[in-house]
Amino acid sequence: MRTLLRTRILPGVAAGLIIGLTSLISSSVAQEACPPPIAPEKPNRLLSLKGVQPPLPAALDTVVKNRAVAIALGKAFFWDKQVGSDGQACASCHFHAGADNRIKNQLSPGLRAVPPDTLFNPTKTGSKGPNYTMRAGDYPFHSLSDPLDRNSSILFDTNDVTSSQGTFTGVFIDFFGSNSEACTADASTTPFKVGTKLTRKVEPRNTPTTVNAIFQFRSFWDGRANNHFNGQSIWGRRDVNARVFESQGTSVAAAVLDLENAALASQAVGPLLSPMEMSCEGRSIPLIGRKLFSVPRALSNQKVDQADSVLGPYADLSHGLKPVHSYRALIQQAFHDKYWNNTAWRSADGFTQMETNFAMFWGLAVMLYESTLVSDDAPFDRYVGNPATPPDLTALTAQQIAGLQVFIGKGKCVNCHKGPDVTGAGFRLQAEFQEGGIVERMRMGDNHVALYDNGFYNIGARPTGDDLGVGAGDPFGNPLSFTKQFKQLIAGHNVPDPFQINPCTFEVEPCTPVTDPNHRDAVDGAFKTPSLRNAELTGPYMHNGGMSTLEQVVAFYNRGGDRRGPNDNDTTGHGSNHSNLDPDITTLGLSGQEQTDLVTFIKSLTDDRVRCEKAPFDHPELKVFNGHRGDQISVQDLNFDGKADDLTKTLPAVGATGLPGKGLACLKPFSDGLQ
Repeated sequence: MRTLLRTRILPGVAAGLIIGLTSLISSSVAQEACPPPIAPEKPNRLLSLKGVQPPLPAALDTVVKNRAVAIALGKAFFWDKQVGSDGQACASCHFHAGADNRIKNQLSPGLRAVPPDTLFNPTKTGSKGPNYTMRAGDYPFHSLSDPLDRNSSILFDTNDVTSSQGTFTGVFIDFFGSNSEACTADASTTPFKVGTKLTRKVEPRNTPTTVNAIFQFRSFWDGRANNHFNGQSIWGRRDVNARVFESQGTSVAAAVLDLENAALASQAVGPLLSPMEMSCEGRSIPLIGRKLFSVPRALSNQKVDQADSVLGPYADLSHGLKPVHSYRALIQQAFHDKYWNNTAWRSADGFTQMETNFAMFWGLAVMLYESTLVSDDAPFDRYVGNPATPPDLTALTAQQIAGLQVFIGKGKCVNCHKGPDVTGAGFRLQAEFQEGGIVERMRMGDNHVALYDNGFYNIGARPTGDDLGVGAGDPFGNPLSFTKQFKQLIAGHNVPDPFQINPCTFEVEPCTPVTDPNHRDAVDGAFKTPSLRNAELTGPYMHNGGMSTLEQVVAFYNRGGDRRGPNDNDTTGHGSNHSNLDPDITTLGLSGQEQTDLVTFIKSLTDDRVRCEKAPFDHPELKVFNGHRGDQISVQDLNFDGKADDLTKTLPAVGATGLPGKGLACLKPFSDGLQ
C-alpha cells in the first residue's frame, strides 16, 4: 500500500466486497460503491522495532516442543560448514551484518536475463570474470555522463551481478568418511572457470541480509519462498506432493504440514539443494540429514565461544559442540516425538523417519534462530521511543534529523521503506494481508492504472529483461505474483496460494472489484523492498549488487532511477507492457546537502550490536572462501583436482560481548574494502 492515508472500512461492509481466493470465483463481480470513511489509518511512518514481536506460525508448538533447544539447533545448523558441499554453510554468504562483503570471485553473469546470458562483461576498470577482485572504480554498474539525467549518455553498463560465491560445478557422488563428500569436476559447460580450472559459482542475485528477515511475508528477492511452510520445500501449497511423516503407533503415515507465517522456514530449505549455493547436483535433503547424523560432532573443527549467547552451554572447550549435543540429540529434544521416534521404519528409498523429516527440522530450527536476529536498538529506535520507553530526542544529530525529514518528505523513501522494520514487504505487509490488501491497484509511473504485488516494486535499477523478479514463475507452472494469480482466478482458474483481495483497499477506484482477467499489471521486474536497517553495513546494494555506497543509491533515486526512455515507454517495460515503473521513481531535485543528510539518517538505522557482533549477533568461528589463489587470468590447482585452490579468511568465534570483547574492530561498510 503506497498511499500515505488510507480509509479503513467497517468489517461488516468490507466482508461483502472481499474476493476469496481459495477457490474459483466468478469473473463478473458486482460493482460496489465505497462506503463512507470510518477512521483514518495512521500515515505511513517509521517506528521503533523495540518490542515488536516477530510473526511466527500459530501452530508452531504442535511441531516444536522446546523452542530454546530449537534455536540452538538452528544456530548450529546455520554456521556449520559440514552441511553443504565444498564446505559451504548458510553463514558462508551471511556473515557480515547478515550479508556478504567479499570482493574477490563475487561476479556472476546475467543468468536471470531473458534469455539467460552466460557471458561475463568487462568491468568499468577493464577486467572481468571469475576470480576477479572488485575495485571501487567498478561501481556503479550503470554510469552516466550526467548523474542527474537518467537519459544522458551511458558511459558504462553491465548486466553482471555482485553476489556470493558458493559451490563448484559438479554432481554428487557419495559421502566419504563422515563430514566430507565427493562431487565430479567438469569445466566444459560452466562459465565459472579460469582457463580449464573450475572456480566457485556465484549466485545471480545480490545476497540480502538475514537480520530482521523474520518479519518478511515472503522471502528471497522475488518472494518465491512461500509464507506457508510445507516441511519439505520452499513452495508452500504449490508443492502438492510435500509431506512430513508422523508416527502412528507402530507405523508411520504421511501428513500434510501447512504452517503459516513461516517464510524463513521455506527459505531455509532452498539453499540446501541449490547447485549455486550449498550443494553439488544430485544430493537430497534426507542424504544431508544422514550426513549430519554421522558427523563426529556439530560444528566439528569450528570453535564456539564459551560465552556464545545461545551455544555457550553446549560448547566444547576445544571445538564444536560437546558430543552429547549431537544433531540427533538436539532434534529429539526440540521436536515432538512423533516426527522422529520410529527407528524401524524406512522410506521407499531407504531413509529413516528422522532423515526423511530432516527438511522440516532444518527449516523450523533455522527460522527460530533467525527470529532472534532482530536489530531494535539503533539510534533511531531510541529517538522515537516505544510504548515502554519514552523518546530520547538527543539520540539523533541535527543532520540525521534533517535527513529524516528528507526521508519522509521530499525523498519519498517512506512510501516503500516504512514501519518498524523499514520495508513495505515485512511487518506492514502482514497487516495488509489480513485486510485483503496483498494486491494493490494504483496509478503507475506512466500515469496509467495497474495491479501489482504490495511490497514489490520495479524501480528501474536494471532493464526488466535482465530479471523478471516476482513476474517470473515457479517450477509447477504457476506465477510467483499474487497479482497474476488474482487475474487467473478472475479468468476461472484455480490458484495455489491462499489469499483474499478486498477492493476497498485499492488506491484507485476503491471498492470497485476487478472483473477483467486481462487487467494491466506491473509485476515484471519488480523486487521485494529490502529493509534499510543496518544498510550502512550490507552493501553492495540493489538486487544486482550494482552500487557500492549509499551515496550512489541516493543519487540513483534522485535522478529518477536508471531506466531509459520516456515515462510511458521505458526499460522497465516487458512484452506488450511498455512500463512497469513505480510511481515514486521520479526526479527528486535533492540538493547535495539533502543527499548527504539522507545518507547520514540511514546510518542512524544501524544497530551497534550488529556492527560489533554482540549478542544476539555473536557466532561460532567460520572460515569463508575468499576467491582462489591467482587472479582472473590464471589460478593455482596444486592438487590437480580440476578446481582452483581456495583462499580463505577466518572469522573468529565471538561471544555475547562481540568483537570488542576479543579486542577486534567492528564491521565496516562494503565500500571500505574496495581499492
